[in-house]
Amino acid sequence: MGDRTRKAVLAVTLTLVLSGVASMLFFNSIPVGPDVAVQDLSFSGSSETVFIDFHVLAASVSGGTAVLLPGFTTKLYTPSCIFVLAVGTVSISRRDEKSQQKLRDRVVDEIASNPGIHLRELRRYLGCAMGALQYHLKHLERDGYITSLKNGNSRHFFLPEFSDDEQILRLTAVSRNPTVASILFECMRNGRVTQAELSRTLSLDKSLVSYYISNLLSVGVLNTIRVFGREKPMILASWAHSALTNLALV
Repeated sequence: MGDRTRKAVLAVTLTLVLSGVASMLFFNSIPVGPDVAVQDLSFSGSSETVFIDFHVLAASVSGGTAVLLPGFTTKLYTPSCIFVLAVGTVSISRRDEKSQQKLRDRVVDEIASNPGIHLRELRRYLGCAMGALQYHLKHLERDGYITSLKNGNSRHFFLPEFSDDEQILRLTAVSRNPTVASILFECMRNGRVTQAELSRTLSLDKSLVSYYISNLLSVGVLNTIRVFGREKPMILASWAHSALTNLALV
């Protein structure tokens, strides 16, 4: 149920309940006998029973129910339809709450399965509205369920227990790019490699290889080796090699 429809239903429900309560004040008080009981109003949904947050003191009488609502000192006469409307209001609220919680759980599950996932990638996985996703990410990070790291123009998300080392978080984030992952794999496989070799092996334009290599050098993932000649071979930094191996990032 959309927000507009839900608000309309709640508005109509509230109007009917208030008008019903007002009309009850015109009826005479009905004495409550010894069969008075505290009744929980509930709604049996498809997956659970939803209970209203307040109790109603009630006793069966001919044609209706004598009740004592919170805040009233007189016994009122009310038709059972008001109960139905109240239950409907609660069930809508609970369904929305359950739907929101379900999406929030899915967000956490996807981040746990894909450390370093970025916002748009996460949205594609979940197939939800961007606004709803940003809302949940904001509150999940505020409450400490997830952490994030900004890399370039993208923000990447992790569970707090994944790592508290910013270098490892950044390496995990950049390795989600398939081109970067292939470059890192070649560096691991060959030990040392030049940009020209990467361009030939991966069938990538030299300018694109140079762009990614420059970024990897700037964050300390790669180191250059001093040799004679124009081409400077590169190797993975020892910490990056260990992280890529232990976390199986490539």
